[in-house]
Amino acid sequence: MKTIVRPHPLKDIILEFDESKEQPDYEKEALERYYEAHNVVWDLRQRLEYLAKGLLDIQEQTRESEMEALRLNQSLMFVEDSLGLSDGKNLPEIEDEFSIDVTGLFQDLEKHNSAVQDLYVLVDDITQRYNNEIDLIDPADEYQEHWPVHGRYFGIFDEVYPRYEELSVNIVSLDDDEQTFLEIYGEMFDVYRENLDFAEEAFEAYRRLIELVDPMYKRASIAMAAMKRKMGDLPN
Repeated sequence: MKTIVRPHPLKDIILEFDESKEQPDYEKEALERYYEAHNVVWDLRQRLEYLAKGLLDIQEQTRESEMEALRLNQSLMFVEDSLGLSDGKNLPEIEDEFSIDVTGLFQDLEKHNSAVQDLYVLVDDITQRYNNEIDLIDPADEYQEHWPVHGRYFGIFDEVYPRYEELSVNIVSLDDDEQTFLEIYGEMFDVYRENLDFAEEAFEAYRRLIELVDPMYKRASIAMAAMKRKMGDLPN
């Protein structure tokens, strides 16, 4: 028996062969499909890792932007009240005295707006990738047997194993290698489905963030104009 290691980024394919036997064509075809299956699942892993990282970045940046927006909104409410733009009824209660750097507040709001716009670029990219994954689902595939990897890449050797006496490949090494492949795919499939569910949560959190900040930016624009008029930089 000769052990042949075929390196692959998903996992090395390690099989034993009896060199005294000539490979039947059906064995060659099955092995080629098996090698191709590694390429397909490797591509899936790369897509999954990109999607997972993007979703985590969206979650983290959305959370940070939301916390900062709540802080900025509180300060903006006091500035609006000082400019006569509100009735003051909804001002938060502050026990200790504090002061607001109005110019600094407006600058922070502009930075926040810029950061949210940058976040949109990421959300748009990940949304397109998520939609591409959803588009891969065949509506006719009721049980999703061919998603996210087509069923042709599984059970490749079902008709090969019974003919083990004719094979050059050792079926014990083949079975061991295939089981490792299936375990890797099974773990990836679970994570993949979790990430698609996570995507819905991340996109919804971003939607809520936009609902929070858009009115705040508009109010900030009005407050900034009122401040400039008060300082004589703008006509009344």
